[in-house]
Amino acid sequence: MSRTTIAHAASPVPKRDGMARGWHGVPAAAVACGAVLIWSTNALAGGTALERLTVLQVLALEFGGAFGVLSLWRFVMCQKVPSGHRAGVPLTFRVVAVGTGGVAGTLGLQYLAFAAAPLLAANAIAYAWPLMVAAWASIAPGSSRGRASLVLALIGFAGVILIFSQGHASRGAAHASILGYVAALASAVAMAWYTLAAGKTGADTGDLLLIGTGIGAAVTVPLALVQGAPWVLGWAIALRLFVGVGPLAAGYAMWTQAMADPIGPRLAPIAYGTPLLSTLLLLFSGRRLPLLGLVGCALITLCAAGVVIDSVRSHRRSVPADLDRSRRENSPSDA
Repeated sequence: MSRTTIAHAASPVPKRDGMARGWHGVPAAAVACGAVLIWSTNALAGGTALERLTVLQVLALEFGGAFGVLSLWRFVMCQKVPSGHRAGVPLTFRVVAVGTGGVAGTLGLQYLAFAAAPLLAANAIAYAWPLMVAAWASIAPGSSRGRASLVLALIGFAGVILIFSQGHASRGAAHASILGYVAALASAVAMAWYTLAAGKTGADTGDLLLIGTGIGAAVTVPLALVQGAPWVLGWAIALRLFVGVGPLAAGYAMWTQAMADPIGPRLAPIAYGTPLLSTLLLLFSGRRLPLLGLVGCALITLCAAGVVIDSVRSHRRSVPADLDRSRRENSPSDA
């Protein structure tokens, strides 16, 4: 059965020596931290833009901007490599599913949540996906992660429940908020799945992002144009283009590259810094919640510290074993 392929510039795969180099020689941990710093600006920029634009307009600008930048980058990189040295990556159903669900699905659901529910609460739930990754890492067969991460993840999920149960000004506001919270939770599930599945597809980082943003743009741009809502020019559009180029294109690229590294699964808890930094930005911007919602957000974000500490400890215990395994694999076999 024939498979469609995406042509891209092939690059040599560096040898792994236990000290992972995630992107152009930069350690995978630093790449993951960079993605978290960029992502933390997403909710504030997105929520601010939603005050002037519709959800479809916001998503159209974000997906369109990201797809344009990623396509231009791919074209430039391909021109630097002779055609005979370009490799083809199989465009399988799995690759398309991960790119579409992980990128377009996560962002689409996230902005539906931002539009329907209080931004601070929706943001905390949407960025609860590392809780799911940490819980899976604790119970997965062969995992070296201690049970501390599982306990902290459960505490964080209790925070999600508190946000769902907080009071609202009216029944209509409560129904809208619950729908927004469900969308945020679905977004978290999509991103957790993407984190675990991206590195197993064997696809290039750019392929997954081009698929996700391309399909997202193909769906949202026509809908936004026929929607009939006026396009308010100015900073709102600039913010969405910024998110498309920054948190979406650059952030996803960096995170996908870090997760594809051999130590990627152990770096996933670094993402707990996203809800923490993002929540702080929203609080500094004047966003507020009822007390119960604030307690829920606090439970989610404060679990970050414990999970990161547990992850670092697990990583320190596993590094010597990784180095020993690497030496055995690279040592010449006896004739």
